[in-house]
Amino acid sequence: MKKTVSMRSKIWAVLKKVFNDDLLSVLFAVVFSLIIGCGLIFIISDEPWRAIESLFVLPFKTSYQVSNIFSKATPLILLGVSASVTFQSGYFNMGAQGQFYVGAFAGTMAAIYVTGLPVWLHIAIVYLAAVAGGMLYALIAGVLRAYLNTNEVVVTLMLNYIATNLIAGLLSGWLRDPSGSTAVRTQYLDESLLLSDISAAIPINKGILIALAVAAAVYFFMFKSKSGYRQRLVGKNMLFARYGGININRTILISFGLAGAIAGLSGAVEILGVHGTYFNDFASAIGGDGLIMSLLAGFNPLLVVISGLFFGYLKTGAQIMQQNTAITRDFAALIQTIIIMLISSRMLAAYFNKRRLNKEVKELV
Repeated sequence: MKKTVSMRSKIWAVLKKVFNDDLLSVLFAVVFSLIIGCGLIFIISDEPWRAIESLFVLPFKTSYQVSNIFSKATPLILLGVSASVTFQSGYFNMGAQGQFYVGAFAGTMAAIYVTGLPVWLHIAIVYLAAVAGGMLYALIAGVLRAYLNTNEVVVTLMLNYIATNLIAGLLSGWLRDPSGSTAVRTQYLDESLLLSDISAAIPINKGILIALAVAAAVYFFMFKSKSGYRQRLVGKNMLFARYGGININRTILISFGLAGAIAGLSGAVEILGVHGTYFNDFASAIGGDGLIMSLLAGFNPLLVVISGLFFGYLKTGAQIMQQNTAITRDFAALIQTIIIMLISSRMLAAYFNKRRLNKEVKELV
């Protein structure tokens, strides 16, 4: 009898650890939003059961649709991990969209204009160019925040528009495909540079493997290394970290540099894995989706993988639903919005409590 009670207590302790308050609130938000979504389908659709089947069941019906889930999830995972880095450090990098575009553009330029190299070296240079482009672009906001104390939210949002419009201008001019195509895009990249499928039996491009490797690496950096601990300590209590001798400016630069590098890498993966060319607004609003992935995962890089796959699944289902019924794919965005509203309400309360406590600590000091 005692052994049975002991075993039950251990199981209960594990369940409490796994299903903590934060995770339960996220699960509640997801389930509740899906219930609301199904209710709306019954209200607005003439074929509600077909719409629900299209949204939730058909994404798993064929290997092509499963591949589509992973394809849509890959940039979401990478951008979610990127956002997690700065959020864990206590900063708000809203510039993932611009860093994504700059990285994609830099990688595309390296793919087109770097020639005469072995394929493996050319591929490495393409990815390095994308990483460097995203990192340097993010560091503009990081340097301004570290040394001039500018608001990183405003700066990164402005940099998004600068990146989008500047690249659009270049693309409509001398970088446009010289073949005479009416599309505003660069020339198509050499097939040897593109991401291939994992195998013939698994028709999913290797971008998902890159995303998983990056998520694991960032998790170990943030939660298993001394430097990552310093980053998170600054995020939890900057005043305490400063009195502890941590270089705040250095954490800002590391945070923004790493986040920008991952966002830039995501851009290159999207170009080489999906499109094969750079064209205007090829992934509009994806930076905001990355922020949502991070928020849904509680800023944990490993949990971002789950949130990214979940939204990849929703987006694929919404696409199928649009093909089979009169409901457009924007319905997935509605479900996404409900989830974020439910999660944000809880996080805003925690944020204002944190600000109040920090103010009280400063008054005591």
